[in-house]
Amino acid sequence: MNRRRQEESDSTLEHGLDDGLVGGLDEGAGDVVQQLQLLIQEPLENLQLDGGRTDVGSNGSVFGEGSEGSFQLGSGMATPTGNGAVDTSAGGHTWDFLANAAQMFERASELKEVTAADIRKGYDMQGYQWRGHEIQKRLYMTYRRQVYPQYQGVAHDVQAVRKQAVCVDNTATFYNFRQSSLGDEYRGQINHFQLRDLICATSDYDVYYHHADGVHSWNPWQRSRRCVMRRSAMPRAFRVSSMCVDSGIVFAGDYRGRYCLSSLWAEEGAVADGTLGPIDIDNDIVNHATSGTSRGGARHILAAQNSGVLRQLDVQRLEVVDAVPFAWAINCSATTRDATLDCVVGDSVDAVLLDRRRQRPEVARLSGHRDFSFACAFSPDGRLVATGSQDLSARVYDVRWPQQPLAALCGYMGAMRIVSFSGDGRFLMAAEPADYVHIYDVATLGLAQDIEFMGETSGAAFSPDSNCLFVGISDALHGSGLAEFTAAAEAPCALL
Repeated sequence: MNRRRQEESDSTLEHGLDDGLVGGLDEGAGDVVQQLQLLIQEPLENLQLDGGRTDVGSNGSVFGEGSEGSFQLGSGMATPTGNGAVDTSAGGHTWDFLANAAQMFERASELKEVTAADIRKGYDMQGYQWRGHEIQKRLYMTYRRQVYPQYQGVAHDVQAVRKQAVCVDNTATFYNFRQSSLGDEYRGQINHFQLRDLICATSDYDVYYHHADGVHSWNPWQRSRRCVMRRSAMPRAFRVSSMCVDSGIVFAGDYRGRYCLSSLWAEEGAVADGTLGPIDIDNDIVNHATSGTSRGGARHILAAQNSGVLRQLDVQRLEVVDAVPFAWAINCSATTRDATLDCVVGDSVDAVLLDRRRQRPEVARLSGHRDFSFACAFSPDGRLVATGSQDLSARVYDVRWPQQPLAALCGYMGAMRIVSFSGDGRFLMAAEPADYVHIYDVATLGLAQDIEFMGETSGAAFSPDSNCLFVGISDALHGSGLAEFTAAAEAPCALL
């Protein structure tokens, strides 16, 4: 995890719209461009932040324990960040022009539940009616792409990464929107801007997400929710950084190397807690957790920690039974279905393939990324592995020949924070920190579907049978909620 201190700069930020999009627009669209440009040119001394130094996302979503995402807008909106990331700043603060521009579009969502029928009426998945304002929204989305903060743990040329990427046809429709539930009760809580894998799906109707009150379950078919691990049952100052739900087990890890474990069938409020290793308040975040089964059939949790140790927790005994140290912080890990191979990514430009049965477990290094990675996943057959990096790309490798990636897939807004294969192996999902979730056809890696919205991504996950895709949106300005997409009948079959 990137821990470099942000260097203060007195330079003025300058952002512009794509000239190719500005030309030839109607008078109303031209007014939008002028308003955006005026916001950009507003003097820095007029920018104010109300409420102190709360960590706020670029769209206004608040990161931090106990926050409900509420904030106030002054004459402008300045967004400080205390995450230690390298970004563009002025006077020690990151000036949030996105939030300024968003004020032009800020209005109450017309709907609290959106269905496919509402989409046909001109609403979007967040309940806004954009019919008649399509050009203005397109300009705004383009603006968001250009000014979204880019965090770099290792300095690199983004354009050089884009030149290596596959040219993707993004006009496909693999999953159709079915419905979304909106409101604060469906808002995913994001405690760290780099950790977004906070949604788990165990079936088409059991979706779990991290809420300010704890871990909640959402049933999209009944449009209902319930709390399965209450925050009040967690240890004091427990800030959830990662979670996983599998085989009736709910696991949550925090900033201090601690964990909470509960059964979906246990008495309400029954939560076991402990530590995965020596507590280091500043450097032992549980960055990612995944559930698995050992060769002996025992359930375990594989925890990737910021201290650079990959630990395996035996769920039955609540003991750490294996620990593999690394020279860098571990941000994510994945395991093949047969538990023979692990992929580990972190504060290194290379990913590592491990066989923990061997005395020297490292079997290969996956190169190609130019910045730290925060996501990885194996295909169901274990042949492919995907990694997601802060260099704005996801890369796909064949484990039988890992020297070079099969493809580099670039996003629009920022780092690829989540990657996942569908259970049938037909699709690869890659989620950016805001606004976009991409679904790629594994057979070609050149055909994709882009799911677009406005706001920070709190998580995204396939259902185990691949019939559904769930996306979490956590945004204070444009609305929060959980959205469900169902597989389209005409989706192509992958040739695995």
